[in-house]
Amino acid sequence: MSRILLVTSDLSLCSTISGTLSALGYPLDVAYDAAQARSLAAGRRYDIGLIGERLSDCDGVSLFTELHERSPVMSGVLVAAAANLYTVVKAVGAGMARVVARPLDFKELLEVISAQQTMQNREGDMDVDVATAESLEQSIADLSTDEIDHRLTDGELIEIIRQVDYPFAGKERLEHFDRDTLQRVVHLIRRWCRNRLEYSSY
Repeated sequence: MSRILLVTSDLSLCSTISGTLSALGYPLDVAYDAAQARSLAAGRRYDIGLIGERLSDCDGVSLFTELHERSPVMSGVLVAAAANLYTVVKAVGAGMARVVARPLDFKELLEVISAQQTMQNREGDMDVDVATAESLEQSIADLSTDEIDHRLTDGELIEIIRQVDYPFAGKERLEHFDRDTLQRVVHLIRRWCRNRLEYSSY
């Protein structure tokens, strides 16, 4: 199972998450601030960083950026007060894989961890599915602003959003979104794909 580094300065949240994940058998280390997280990450490899948005000595996105530079294999999941567009843009722009909002839905959290574990297993196997996913991500990363804003149809924008494992709620309702929203989401996905391809090349 994936080894998880949980970083949060909220003691109550920390107790709840660590108790649940440990009971399910996940290898887990806990840090209550950025300084402890750096110390743990210096001596051990983590597959997933589950990081609070606001820590006592740092913000979660900045900490992930720092840890990810040291260990590019780490996937990041941000535990935020709200998964609004600003928070998602900031987290994804830093290379984090997902944003989960508080109060935590543990079913959603476990699905996120499982999805990251599955993705890492596939990347480790270097099988055909991974090669296909990388090819798709490369195609999206290569899209120009003009293509997204003017040349792609609404249907093609929706297809791009649904084809990738991008942290966006409401994929089943995309047909009801206006074009401006679809374009903004695809621009975010393009940035997300570029980040993933950049980090995978290290």
